[in-house]
Amino acid sequence: MVLIRCIKNVYGETVEIPTDFMESRLLFKVNNFYMAEQDNEGHLVTQDEEGEPHIIADSNEILSGGSWFHEHFVLL
Repeated sequence: MVLIRCIKNVYGETVEIPTDFMESRLLFKVNNFYMAEQDNEGHLVTQDEEGEPHIIADSNEILSGGSWFHEHFVLL
């Protein structure tokens, strides 16, 4: 397990049934801390604000500084 901190809000889209209206929801909130773990395939997995699991990086992204992961999170 590793501790990460969100440095930029991360939003996702949801589909509300039965209206099928797409809306954005906050998945990860800036300055919040999240526990993450690496799965068997090397992905870094954590849970969003609603407890849903998400892959936020693969092993290569964790090491490279210019990745989506490093734009939104820091390892502590």
